[in-house]
Amino acid sequence: MKKTISFVCFILLASISFAQTKTASKLGTSSKLSHNDSVMCSKTWKVTSVEEWQVVTKPPAEKNQNDMLQMTLDGKFNLILFGAKKAGTWSRSGQNIYFLDDTGVKFSYKVVSVDPKKIKVDHYSDEEGHSIFEME
Repeated sequence: MKKTISFVCFILLASISFAQTKTASKLGTSSKLSHNDSVMCSKTWKVTSVEEWQVVTKPPAEKNQNDMLQMTLDGKFNLILFGAKKAGTWSRSGQNIYFLDDTGVKFSYKVVSVDPKKIKVDHYSDEEGHSIFEME
């Protein structure tokens, strides 16, 4: 009888432990995020300068005046890029942040630097060319 009760308790504890692990992995990727990822998700970043063809425009030109980036720990983003609003999901691998907007368009940023007060990202697009955005 003791062996049966011990076995039932073991099975019960094992199933609770498995359920907690499975639930934690569904909730998000916060355990997989680096410190820099958490910093980038800490606020809404406004573009303060844009570098194109080695020319820095600070404050940004009219087409970038309202540009911003907001990322969340659960992998979602809101963005205004060259005046166009975008939203969708993001992921990160190494220095690159990969975005997939709600319309299925993919694009990426290369993270040049990040700290709690400022981030700097490098972006290339066929339409707009190569741009480095500094955001605060």
